[in-house]
Amino acid sequence: MPLSASAYHSLFEADPDGLVLLDSPAGVIRECNQQFCDVVGRQRDDLVGRAFSTLTSSDRDVASALAGDNTGADTLVVRLTTGVGDVVPVELRTSTVEMDDGDDAGEFVLARVRRVSSGTHEPELERKSKVVDEAPIGITISDPDQEDNPLIYANETFQDLTGYATEEIVGRNCRFLQGEKTDPDAVAAMREAIDAEEPVTVELCNYRKDGSEFYNRITVAPLYDDAGALANYVGFQYDVTEREQYRQKLELSHNMLKTVPSGVFRTDPTPDGTFEYVNPALVSLLDATSADQLRGRRVAEFYVDPTARSDLMEALRNTDGDQVRREVQLETLDGATKDVIVTASLSEDAAGNEHVHKVVQDIAERKEREQALERYERLVTNLPVGVYQHTPGPDDEFTLLNDAMVDIFDADSKAHLREQHVRDLYVDPSEYSEFADRLLDQGFVQDEEFELETLAGETIWGAVTAIAREVGGETVIDGVVQDITERKRFQQRLKEQRDNLDVLNQMLRHDIRNDLQLVTAYADFLTDHVDDEGREHIETIQEGAMHAVELTRTARSIADVMLTTDEERQQVDLANALETELDDVRSTYSEAVITVSGTVPSVAVWANEMLGSVFRNLLTNAVQHNDKEIPKVDVSTSEREETVAVRIADNGPGVPDSQKDTIFGRGEKGLESEGTGMGLYLVKTLVEMYGGDVAIEDKTAGNARDDSDGAVFVVELPKVG
Repeated sequence: MPLSASAYHSLFEADPDGLVLLDSPAGVIRECNQQFCDVVGRQRDDLVGRAFSTLTSSDRDVASALAGDNTGADTLVVRLTTGVGDVVPVELRTSTVEMDDGDDAGEFVLARVRRVSSGTHEPELERKSKVVDEAPIGITISDPDQEDNPLIYANETFQDLTGYATEEIVGRNCRFLQGEKTDPDAVAAMREAIDAEEPVTVELCNYRKDGSEFYNRITVAPLYDDAGALANYVGFQYDVTEREQYRQKLELSHNMLKTVPSGVFRTDPTPDGTFEYVNPALVSLLDATSADQLRGRRVAEFYVDPTARSDLMEALRNTDGDQVRREVQLETLDGATKDVIVTASLSEDAAGNEHVHKVVQDIAERKEREQALERYERLVTNLPVGVYQHTPGPDDEFTLLNDAMVDIFDADSKAHLREQHVRDLYVDPSEYSEFADRLLDQGFVQDEEFELETLAGETIWGAVTAIAREVGGETVIDGVVQDITERKRFQQRLKEQRDNLDVLNQMLRHDIRNDLQLVTAYADFLTDHVDDEGREHIETIQEGAMHAVELTRTARSIADVMLTTDEERQQVDLANALETELDDVRSTYSEAVITVSGTVPSVAVWANEMLGSVFRNLLTNAVQHNDKEIPKVDVSTSEREETVAVRIADNGPGVPDSQKDTIFGRGEKGLESEGTGMGLYLVKTLVEMYGGDVAIEDKTAGNARDDSDGAVFVVELPKVG
């Protein structure tokens, strides 16, 4: 009697082996019993409708059996992947069944699955499984028959390497490990090899689950079944992060050696040691054209002093430290001598061979700076003025002093002077505070004069020039002190002399001049009380008195010039100054004929209030030294772009050529010049003070209205604007 459908279902569920009913030839699971669910660790709902191949390594024999092409054949031992990623070995046997039950009618494949627990396949399969699972390198298997070639297996090492669990790995393409720094060219090479079913090895920067980088040496190889068809790809992952980091450090070191400005080379410690490696900087330092020109040559040949290298090696072997530094001289291939510092270290390779690594630094510029500094220090030490350095603030102490500072302040030594606060050397400490504040604000103060006190208690005068600057984040003051005590004493004596001269000037201007005016007045009174012969004597007295008065005026002007301390020029109206003196001379010398050719321009010139003395002395000189019965004087002016010239021409005896350069007392000092009078000396002094010039021309028809006798005095003054 045939069994009912429910009876068949009961038998299907009660079978001790795992049973799976598959569509043929697709291999999709239509039904499975609980025993199969237990074998693969999955729920029935997760299995029904799923391709059986997703649970296996897709061995071609398995695929053929599942398609119904190999039913009834010998039992196959295969590996199934559980729901938690474990791999379990099972025996697989398939058979074809016919069903005519309504919608389920058709041909199906019934697969019987039994855990491998005994028999001839168990030991070998378990050993292989254990080897793969516990291998010290990452191992993965992918299924090219599935879309995007997903991973279907990953061993424990791969999980440890990446930080991902099996369920996060299986079903994904291995590219999920790639990231920002992954080399796209290496990825393309791997993809190209996989597409061509060829083995390939590349190194990639991959990323763990926590985002950290690691360098992965990946080998991917195709696996084929017995029929020669592609079944799987196996991948082997080696963590080469340490090796890659070492390679990067080695590359960095190599690049640094190529670009570092100091020479670097390697040799052996023997007396005949040669250059084994040289960097570009050493090639340049030794005037070589290439590294090959140095490689193989004895290092000792380049030492100016051959014993310097042997001494360096001896010190290197005896040092307690890692390296030895020595300052030596090397001779280049061009015969030049160079001062260098050699830093040497000794090392031993894996084979036990010793090597000496040396860094050579060219110190020619440093030597030049040291020599220049030494010369500067000698100069500072021997300067006749005090040089110092100190730090402003509460301590306010000297940090540098030269010998002149010790002498200026009567100190026993530099150490003695360093014990003093800078402010204590000023007679008025408040002056120092004000000076220091201004210096820090402006950065530079020049020739400030102060009363200073020496350590012996003597008061002196000093001119201080100082600058403030930053050194290592700290403000320092560098200064120079010049002892100007003698100059101050001289200035005081000069002031006293000036005061005395001022008294003399007052006497000339008042007492003597008043007495001369009294003589002139009495002479005028006597004119009406004497005969003609007596009248001539009276006139002589009057002329002498007038000349003496003029001398006092000239002497007063000279004294004013000598007493002048401010030589700053002023704007003076030329016409007003000249016309005022013309009127005064005309009234004084009524017998003279004084004329003006043209119009005196109303132009401003650079001068001062004593410009009138220039014109008065020249006009008076033209009248007093005239030998004609009627003295004639003609004044004219002419303008240029930057100057104006005033010409005063007379009809007197003229000035010989031999006296034209000496008449103003040129080259002489004070009133002892060889000139003919104080007035012309005053003219020369004032005009040159104004930035102008005075000269004598011969009188010709071109610069006088009448005859050619006499001389022409030309005063040229700078115009304003």
